[in-house]
Amino acid sequence: MKKYRIISKLFFVFALLWLASCKEKEVINSEDAIAYNAPVEVKSKAQKLADEVFKNGDIINADLAPKIISAEEVYNLLDKNILIIDTRGGKDFADGHIKNAVSVKTSELMDFAQVKGLPMYQKVILVCYTGQTTSFSAAVLQLLGYSNIYVLEWGMCGWNKKFSEKWTKNVSDKYVKKLVTTSYPKDSLSELPLMENKKNTGPQILNTRARAILKEGFGSSAVTYRYAAGSAKKGKSYLICYQSELVYNEGHIDNAILYDQKKSFNLSTDLLTLPVDKTIVIYSDRAYQSTFIMVYLKMLGYDAKTVKYGVNSFMNSKSIERGTGFSDSEINDYPFETSEYIEVVGEVQEGGC
Repeated sequence: MKKYRIISKLFFVFALLWLASCKEKEVINSEDAIAYNAPVEVKSKAQKLADEVFKNGDIINADLAPKIISAEEVYNLLDKNILIIDTRGGKDFADGHIKNAVSVKTSELMDFAQVKGLPMYQKVILVCYTGQTTSFSAAVLQLLGYSNIYVLEWGMCGWNKKFSEKWTKNVSDKYVKKLVTTSYPKDSLSELPLMENKKNTGPQILNTRARAILKEGFGSSAVTYRYAAGSAKKGKSYLICYQSELVYNEGHIDNAILYDQKKSFNLSTDLLTLPVDKTIVIYSDRAYQSTFIMVYLKMLGYDAKTVKYGVNSFMNSKSIERGTGFSDSEINDYPFETSEYIEVVGEVQEGGC
């Protein structure tokens, strides 16, 4: 019994010494952290996402954002290692599509890309009505790292006259006289938008954002000139003219703020001047570019929209003078194929751009 008590006391002493050493270690570690001023960096989900987007370089202000391919080049590549994806509604696809094109809904592009294996093709060409909806889709896929995605210039409108009405009926000079030359300042620096996302890593957040944006579709993010001008005048939106300074000074929508091409929307430049409490509306000569930037900003958590048909919808002649506008000379006469349309119960035909 006496021996047992001695052993118990020794065990108790050793336990006290062990606890004391642990406590001391904790204090020392804490003091070391203070002494060496070692900050613990906790990145927000918005910052993690931004890091993931920016790791592929400055694709947002690149000349090929998105990559545009002419109808002539597509026609000459029809028997090569390319894949043509048509995102128009099923009925429109059946009424006429490019040879070997496959019909895929915008909302299903990510799944299709993963199953089909897009990198195996030299070029993957996205086709819609005018080129703006597929610029939306191409932006998402490029931000996910697909480098072989192209948008058919002017969409099916430029492929054959049969499909050209989407452009020919929506170009105008209706608001040329309302353009101004007043310069408006950018907002002061702010922060990235707060982001709610169940995922934690940059790649996971990027993928969930991409799926959500494709599911939402282009239509709800496209606005008219009247919306752009009216909401900016009332202070309800932050209107961006994504042009060169020279073009901006020639005339822009009233209250539009210049964000110069090839210089904007990175953390090191103007990205943090964008407000997080307003809708951001973007327009440019090339509707492809403003759509691409709109998707990029949506990916980062901003509420962003773009003007349908770009400046072609309100000052087409000036855009033509600059070599960026749509005219009848852009319409080709390339052949197309038709197919049987099998109606799917409950399916809503996609329209828009």
